Amino acid sequence: MATRNALRIVSRRFSGKVLNEEEKAAENVFIKKMEQEKLEKVARKGPGEQAGSAGGEAKVSGGAASSTESGPKVSEDKPRNYAVVAGVVTVIGAIGWYMKSGGKKKQEVQE
Repeated sequence: MATRNALRIVSRRFSGKVLNEEEKAAENVFIKKMEQEKLEKVARKGPGEQAGSAGGEAKVSGGAASSTESGPKVSEDKPRNYAVVAGVVTVIGAIGWYMKSGGKKKQEVQE
């Protein structure tokens, strides 16, 4: 919800459109209505179905999966893991390169 509000505020700033009080109130009512519909949809699903979908894998695979399920979530997708590591190394390298090159200033030759 916070991201929605932030996105809405940023889009208003850059769009140049200023809403009056009535438009703001109507927009807030619409947003609250949409959020209420989402909550009702989740409530209709029921807590049993939500827990059943997460716990269904543990029931099928046996007792060993239940102990790993409570631990931290770690991705087992090797290409994705390599991509994340490569991205982190690239960002750190770019920051280091930027910091290293920031101190040097070229002297202009004057004739």
